[in-house]
Amino acid sequence: MPRAHTDALAVTAVPQPAGVVRALTVSLCAKLTHLLSARRAARQLSEMSDWQLADIGLTRCDVDTAALSVPRAQVTRRLQAVAHERARMAAIHGAA
Repeated sequence: MPRAHTDALAVTAVPQPAGVVRALTVSLCAKLTHLLSARRAARQLSEMSDWQLADIGLTRCDVDTAALSVPRAQVTRRLQAVAHERARMAAIHGAA
């Protein structure tokens, strides 16, 4: 292999610091955006009345428990699981 060709291969194999920094920045921004979105959703749920929460299959206790028991970024997922399970159990037991 000619020397110029092997030098070109060596240069392309070196990771680019700017690319690594950019990837870390994008990842951090995505995580921060997700966290802020989850916090906003949890805050909105906590501001709902009891009948609004019941309409989506949740109770005030569900919201408070999820907020205290799981990381903030996972509160909405946990509440979705609770509402889904409650609807499934209601369907099994014939409740409305």
